Amino acid sequence: MERCERCETLGLESYRRLSCQAVAVEESTKPTSRKLQNVEWADLGVRGTRVMGNEDTIAQVHPKRLTEAMFAAAAKHGTTKRTGVVEGVEVDSEGRVAAVRVDGEAVPADVVVVAMGPWSTQAAAGLPIPPVYGQKYHSILMRPERVLNQAVFFQGRGDPEVYPRPDGDVYVTGFPDPPVMVEEIPGEVEVRQDVCDRLVDTIRMVSSEMSTAEVTLTQACHLPITTDGIPMMGLIPTVEGAYIASGHSCWGILNSPATGLAMAELIVEGAATSVDISSFDPLRFFRK
Repeated sequence: MERCERCETLGLESYRRLSCQAVAVEESTKPTSRKLQNVEWADLGVRGTRVMGNEDTIAQVHPKRLTEAMFAAAAKHGTTKRTGVVEGVEVDSEGRVAAVRVDGEAVPADVVVVAMGPWSTQAAAGLPIPPVYGQKYHSILMRPERVLNQAVFFQGRGDPEVYPRPDGDVYVTGFPDPPVMVEEIPGEVEVRQDVCDRLVDTIRMVSSEMSTAEVTLTQACHLPITTDGIPMMGLIPTVEGAYIASGHSCWGILNSPATGLAMAELIVEGAATSVDISSFDPLRFFRK
C-alpha cells in the first residue's frame, strides 16, 4: 500500500487506496444475476459498468477521524477550540466585525470565517450573506463478512452511493430530500426509518454479498447548497473582517484542506495564491 506522509503525520490509520466503479443496474423487481469483470461485489441486475478510478487515482480516509485529526493538529499550533451555539456576528458602528455571539456571550473577534455548512445563514445573523440551504441525505452502515475494496456509484434504483471502509464497515447513502432552509439542530437531525429501510432494501437487491450484511448504524445529515450550486469562498461584502467558506455540498470534507489553505492566504496575505477561488466569490450574488 502506498504511503501517505501527511496521513501518517496526522495519525490517520483509515487511509487506504481503493477502486471505484459506476454500475448500471436493472430497475425490475426481480433482477437477474450477472457478474461483470472489474466489479467486486455488485452482482445482481447489473447491466454495465464504467471505471471511475483505481488504486493509482483514488484513496480514502474516515471523514470524522480526519476532522478530529485536523483539530488536534491545529491545537498543537496554539489554536483553541470552543464548542457552543453560535447565535450571530456583531458589527461595530464603522462596519467592522467586533464579536461572535456564542451561548449568549459576545466573544471578541476582528476576523470571522462563517463555515457552518447548512447552518451558515443562521450562524451569520447580522452579516449580509446569501442563503445557504441544506439537502438532507440519510445513510447507513452495513457489515458484510469480508472487507470490500471497491466504491460503487449506482445508476438506477435511485442512484445510491456505496463506500466500503478498511475496518469492514460499508457506508451507503442516497435518496436525498429537496434543499430547504434547515431548522433542525446540529446533532439532533431526525432519522427517518423508511428512507433507511429503502437504502437497505436497494443494496440487497444489487448484491448477493450484501444481502446478509448486518445494519449497524442509521443516520442523516444536511449538505450545504447555495442557490447556484457553487460554493461561496471569500469576503462578505460591506463588513470588514467577515469571510465565508460554505456551500460545498457533498465535497466539503474532501475540499476542506484546500479551502482552509485558500481562506488563510486570503485573510493573512490579502489573496489566495495556492488555489484560484475567483469563481467562488460571494460577490457574484450581489452583482445581479
